[in-house]
Formats: sequence, C-alpha cells, structure tokens
Amino acid sequence: MEIQLWRELLVPYELAVQELIVKFEHMIKQYQQAGLYSPIEQVHGRVKKISSILAKAKRKGISNDEIKEKIDDIAGIRLICQFVDDIDQVVEIIRNRSDMTVLNEIDYIHQPKASGYSSYHINISYEVMTIYGNIRIPVEIQIRTLAMNFWATIEHSLKYKYQGNMPLEISQRLMASANAVRALDGEMSSIRDDVVDAQQLFREKAVMVADILNNLDNLHKQYASSEDAIKNIQEEFQRIYDHGTLDELQEFSQRLDRLAANRNTQSLTSV
Repeated sequence: MEIQLWRELLVPYELAVQELIVKFEHMIKQYQQAGLYSPIEQVHGRVKKISSILAKAKRKGISNDEIKEKIDDIAGIRLICQFVDDIDQVVEIIRNRSDMTVLNEIDYIHQPKASGYSSYHINISYEVMTIYGNIRIPVEIQIRTLAMNFWATIEHSLKYKYQGNMPLEISQRLMASANAVRALDGEMSSIRDDVVDAQQLFREKAVMVADILNNLDNLHKQYASSEDAIKNIQEEFQRIYDHGTLDELQEFSQRLDRLAANRNTQSLTSV
C-alpha cells in the first residue's frame, strides 16, 4: 500500500483519537468545576504507526486488505486513574455513553496476563464525520492506575529491546515488580478516602488563593496611592496562607471580595 493511501486510511482514526481526548479531558474539567473528584486523572491517545500496524498484521497473518476489519487497536485511548476502585467507575461511564458503542471488554485487572500486565481494555465503536461521510472507527480504550501504567511502559520498552526473547531473569523481575504494583494499588485503595479528601482541600485552597491574588492585583490598580495599607493586606494574606486554616483563608477571601467591590479608599483599613 502506498504511503498516501496509508495516510488517507489513518485520517479518520486520528480524528477519532482527537475527539475522544477532548471529550474525556472535558469530563475531567466538569468534575473539577463541580467540585467533585474525577475518577480519570490523565488522558492519552495515539494512532499506531504504519510500521507497527504492518508488524502486527504480519504477526497475525492479516493481509493489507483485511487490516481495517481485523485490527481493532489502530486508534487507542489510555485513561489513567489514581486508584483501582476508580476503574470500575470509568468502565461504567463508558458503557453508559450514547456516543460510544462497547464491542467487547477484557479484564486484565482481576486476571492479569502471564507477564504480569494489568489493565482494563474496552473496545468501542466511535463515529466520526469526514468529507466522505460518517465512518465508524474501532477504538481500544485502556484503563489503568498510575502504578500499572508505569509498569506497562517499562515492560513495553523491554519487549521492544528483546524482540520477544526476554531473558528469564528480566521476566522474573518484571513479575515480581507487577506483584509489587498490585500490592501498592491495594495499599493506596485502603487510604483512598483520606487521599481524596486531602486533594479536595488542596483544590479548594488553590481556587481561593487564585481569587485572592486576583483581588490583590486589582487593589494595586485601584488604590495605587495606598501602598502601606495594601502591604498590610498582603502581609495578612501571607500569614494566613502559611499558618492559618482553610476557614480563615476563606473568611479573608470574602473580606477581600467585599473590599475589591468597594472603590472607597477609606475602606482599605477595614480589611
């Protein structure tokens, strides 16, 4: 197949990956804007390189004419979660999406591969609109934890290096590290609620600090002649930020909001 034909073949796959990345990233943003914990931490996507497609086709005895029908992971999305428990939630989200049709699922979480590989695979059918009309594209979605993804990245590099002839010692160490990953994910799951609460507090504080800094910047512009008063406000903010509670920071932010809305210079001393 000529290069130009390959490029034309891969265009709808690239479109599917781009659209799905945008949709999953927007989903994360919606959770954050609603003040909720997002079960998806990161989104990655890729379209297989031509060389990888040809190598897989050769390995599986698939002719070039059969590639579109028999290779279902040309387009791939990877969803990274913080905790194993999040994976079930993400799977359910995908099952309930009207724009994604689930074709099959493979659970490598509860039944890891012989190599130790763990992940949850969902093959979906996704429709894209092209200049030639609507086309349904098969997409493989991999869902895994941060720890699983680290392990899988290392294994992929080693498989590439040894071309399917990985030394026994390396394989054994990979298996041992896979067991360690499962143990780590288990430990993280046991403190999941505490971690999520801590992250939520951090996000709330970050939002408040951003609002405060924006108000301080506006005060500098509104009350350029009252540098001493503004300096006192900044010092109070720094004290609360370094040593205060989230409630104290919130109360300070509210006072600053009121001050920013009041253009009377005399009110600077009331903060």
